[in-house]
Amino acid sequence: MDETAIRELIADDKFAEFGKLFLAEFLKNGFGTATKRHTELHVFHLLERLGSLSKLDNNTASEALQITESKVKNYRYESKLRFAAISDDEFKQHVLWMLAKSDFDTDSLRIKLVVEDTLMRKRLSATSKRVGGVPDTSFNSEIVSLPHDQLAFLIEWIFDKDTAEDYRKQFKKLLAKGSKVGYAEIQKAFVLGVAKGFGGGLVTALKKWFAGGMT
Repeated sequence: MDETAIRELIADDKFAEFGKLFLAEFLKNGFGTATKRHTELHVFHLLERLGSLSKLDNNTASEALQITESKVKNYRYESKLRFAAISDDEFKQHVLWMLAKSDFDTDSLRIKLVVEDTLMRKRLSATSKRVGGVPDTSFNSEIVSLPHDQLAFLIEWIFDKDTAEDYRKQFKKLLAKGSKVGYAEIQKAFVLGVAKGFGGGLVTALKKWFAGGMT
């Protein structure tokens, strides 16, 4: 991997922090005591935490790191288990990204969410079960399909009642139209509206996604 590729993964102003955190972990139990796997997982974690890796899907990340997609999936899952428990705010932001990339099946009235992150998929499934539903992943383990009313209850559990009511009202209007174009409009407005509570950085990134400027 050349210098240009590395700089696309982590900004210049984050290099010093990356180096500091890397050395602190690498030397924690003495030089040379960290295993190769532990070191790889920690570097992956830092690239997600400080760089752009967390914003890339598994396929794009595999190309950037020059490893297989299955290795990306494993690194993502294991590095989070070892170094980064997902906070409630991080989970909510992940859910907003899932909703941004979701699709609406007008025949079954189900919402399809792309959830590549194994840990996120397990947490989403567990949360869904708490509100009385079981997500359908029979077609593809990375695509979670939910009835629109179950998704509303899920939104209420993850965010709050007012957010869920706003979603229900917008979806009710959509059902009268019954079009994917209408869903895209509701999806964008809802996601960007909720994202404002997490700061301008998330809103900017999501707007870039909706404009087609991010993969």
